[in-house]
Amino acid sequence: MASLPKNILSFEEPFGDTNSRKTELKEVSEGYRKLLEEKMADLKDDATRVGKQALVIGGSIAAVYLLLELLLPDDEPEVKTKQLDLYALPERTNGQPSWLIKTATSLALTWALDIARQKLMDFLATQQQSNEVKNTNDTPA
Repeated sequence: MASLPKNILSFEEPFGDTNSRKTELKEVSEGYRKLLEEKMADLKDDATRVGKQALVIGGSIAAVYLLLELLLPDDEPEVKTKQLDLYALPERTNGQPSWLIKTATSLALTWALDIARQKLMDFLATQQQSNEVKNTNDTPA
């Protein structure tokens, strides 16, 4: 024979002891409220930490961009003088830089971005080490 559920076997008056039930529900709701406040505080801390890291990353990218803007030449046309040598190079008609200038520019850009990437990785590693929180849920065996 199947057993009946426990709440069917016990009889309670519909409006019997409402004050104790009300205090019990208030305690439970207070516990949930505290839990939600703790979670919100944790989320705020995480958002602050991520925001600071994003600010550092954005600042480093902006610094690399500004540095490259200062170091790399502008695309302004130069005044060309006529050469009187017999072995003078022909002038470019399409106005684009030569492959040598493109290669040197791309190598300088790659080098600067690699340095910025390494500095950023070092910064994030130190931030991660300083922000590590020990797990308090583990119980010693």
